[in-house]
Amino acid sequence: MNRIILFSGILLLVFNSSCQDIPQKEKTVANPKDSIQLAHEKEERERVIAQKERLEEERKDSLYMVKFLNDVLQKVNGYEGKSIFTENYTVAETDNTYQIKVKISSGFFFSKNSPHLIIRRNTPNDAYIDVFSKTGKEYKKVLSHKQWLMTYTGDTLQDINGDGLKDFVVNWYGSSGCCLKGFSNVYLQRKDQKSFSQGFEFINPTFSPKEGMIRGICYGHPGETEMYKYKWNGEQVDTIEYVSYQRNTKGKTGKVMVSKDRFGKSPDAKIRNTVPKEYTKIKEYNWFTGKGY
Repeated sequence: MNRIILFSGILLLVFNSSCQDIPQKEKTVANPKDSIQLAHEKEERERVIAQKERLEEERKDSLYMVKFLNDVLQKVNGYEGKSIFTENYTVAETDNTYQIKVKISSGFFFSKNSPHLIIRRNTPNDAYIDVFSKTGKEYKKVLSHKQWLMTYTGDTLQDINGDGLKDFVVNWYGSSGCCLKGFSNVYLQRKDQKSFSQGFEFINPTFSPKEGMIRGICYGHPGETEMYKYKWNGEQVDTIEYVSYQRNTKGKTGKVMVSKDRFGKSPDAKIRNTVPKEYTKIKEYNWFTGKGY
């Protein structure tokens, strides 16, 4: 009898010991914050991956366009000895879904002394413009501009700063936003009549070459935005002043403020009864007044 009790005790001890050795699965309660954090982390990972893919695609497109431009220059070599020529053609991929329209123009566009080569390439997405100066048989790139085709409206050759030299201007119109948004990117021709300055971007500009001035309408709702006046200073632009309507808690007072800073914030702001006449002739002046636009 004692042996049976002893044996039963040993079995009970072994059983209890074995149960204690089995790891117990802990009960967990899902934390909503953890789920949100995981979702954010997943979203961020996907965003980073998408960005890398987009940048890689842009890199490939850029390399392709560089190679394509070199191919165009090889075609230009066929006009050796000529300073004036034009050619238009279209290059299509094998499936004809991706086309590049090419326009090659060579001539004395900017001066009577130095010929320039202008190569325009339009893809389904972007407009590429490259300008080269020609010395002997060599072409040197002096200007390059890329514009989203949906916003591109054209380009012109005109004297913008009043120095008697033709400058290169790319015009485009913003694709999003509520208000007037006509832009001009200006590249000034330098005195060597071969090279150009960096690009200057102006919104809704009216150029006055005789004065060396640029006046225009800033971005904003009609009747609520301001006008600006800039002045050329070599290859720099100086801010002269801004013109805006004076306002109080009831709205416009009927007077205008002329200030170095936007919306008359500078301490030297001057109050006038009427808008200075020099501004009334700029393009889209009615947008500033809010009447008849």
